[in-house]
Amino acid sequence: MADLEMSDRVIVIVGFAVVLVVALGVAVVTHVRRDLVAPVGETIAYLMRNRTARIVAVLVWAWVGWHFLAR
Repeated sequence: MADLEMSDRVIVIVGFAVVLVVALGVAVVTHVRRDLVAPVGETIAYLMRNRTARIVAVLVWAWVGWHFLAR
């Protein structure tokens, strides 16, 4: 049987896949149960009302782009 060690790259890819699945699950729940959870768009709009939150969002997006999308 082949060695089943996972590289750091595989672990990161699996981690992002898990985050994506959870995000999609939350989006589905927000459409099905609007009384339970606010829709994602409304939540983001609420968070973006604050200037500090907008700056943090830009910095996080820049960090993600620099580290993961620039390759």
